[in-house]
Amino acid sequence: MKGKRVGVMDMDLEGPGLHVIFGLDPYELPFTLNDVLVNGAQPERAALRMNDRLHLERGEIYFSPASVKVEDILKSLRSGFELDSFSNAINTLAEKFSLDYLLVDTHPGLEDDTLLAMGVCDNLLVVSRLDQQDMFGTGVLAEVARTLEKPTHLVLNMIPLALNSSEVSKIASKIGANFKIQVLGWLPFSEDIVSSLSKSVFILTNPRHSMTARFNEFARRLESLDEVN
Repeated sequence: MKGKRVGVMDMDLEGPGLHVIFGLDPYELPFTLNDVLVNGAQPERAALRMNDRLHLERGEIYFSPASVKVEDILKSLRSGFELDSFSNAINTLAEKFSLDYLLVDTHPGLEDDTLLAMGVCDNLLVVSRLDQQDMFGTGVLAEVARTLEKPTHLVLNMIPLALNSSEVSKIASKIGANFKIQVLGWLPFSEDIVSSLSKSVFILTNPRHSMTARFNEFARRLESLDEVN
């Protein structure tokens, strides 16, 4: 919306879901990220230009979906893929489409593909709730990121509405200090987002919503991080 060229990659190969937000029928996609990583397809063949579908008049957005077909998922899990193939996909998409940003969405937890993504990306953004299970996983991710010497940023998500801004800020500062990680900000629980059922890109269908303003602020903060080379 600000004129940037952005790529979005669904690296949750075990349970892909970003195609739902973009309104795509996953069974009609000619190529997916699985074809690129496992079968050696050209990365640009698995990138879909989304401007017309999203009615965006500025900038460019390209989406690289993962396959929802069981046989493709099992093949990816069994055979795996190498760092070189993923790194090549990242670099090819960035260069082919002259991207300013390439966002890679992984699944929760530390798996081989998550580690590969962490190793290749310039900046890591960890999204976590405040519950103890998520916090434990966040601490592990932060430690791994330090080992990889990657700049890491934390977003606290679905903050209970019973907590006021001052309380959340204190909690966020404490978490950041304990995990030695930069807290980029926090998002309150939103019934409207939950009720939207991921049927669309929320900020486009709800441009005047208070959560849209928060997401736009996060976009401004992300702009301060390193861009794709």
